[in-house]
Formats: sequence, structure tokens, C-alpha cells
Amino acid sequence: MKVRPLIAVRLLLRFVGHCVLSGIATARIILRLTQPPAGLVRLHFSPMSPTGAAVMAALVTLTPGTTVIDIDVMRRVMLLHLLDTRVIEATLTAIRRDFERDIATLFPEEGA
Repeated sequence: MKVRPLIAVRLLLRFVGHCVLSGIATARIILRLTQPPAGLVRLHFSPMSPTGAAVMAALVTLTPGTTVIDIDVMRRVMLLHLLDTRVIEATLTAIRRDFERDIATLFPEEGA
């Protein structure tokens, strides 16, 4: 049995879940009279191919409230814009937990 299709399905389900929860959080931010502080943060990511880094950046960007500004594949760092910097650690932890491992498995670092 191939494991990769199961990993891809799990990644898709996690992505949909993030979109729903982040969409609700983003709607709350938009409807508030006072906005939380937005800002930039760096995300160091696991070894993966450039394609994997691009897929991860796309999933992060498509999730409401986060946008990838830049990807440095050589240093394995993404620059993210967050609508709410009060939850930096929770956001980065969720990305690592729910996206990074599966993407690194599906798109391993070339030569690994």
C-alpha cells in the first residue's frame, strides 16, 4: 500500500481545517474596531525540495491571515506576514505540526 496518497489526503484535510478556523479568526479581526498588531515573522522550515517549499508557501498563503512574502530555499527560511502577531508561536507551531512534516515527506530534499 502506498503511503504517499494517504499523506496527501491528510495534508488536504488539515489545510481545509486551517482555512475554516483561520477564516473565522480573520473575520473577527476584520469586524473588530481595534485591530491586533500585524507584522512579519521568519519561519525556519525542515529540509525539503524547492517544490515542497513552494507548496508549503502556497498552503500558508491560501490560509486566511497569513501570507508568505519570501522563500529562501538555501537557508530554509520563509518570511511571513501575519494579521495577528499576538499569536506568532501558535501560528508557527500549527504550520510545522500540520503542514511541514507531511510536505517534507511528499517532497524530500533533493539528494536525500
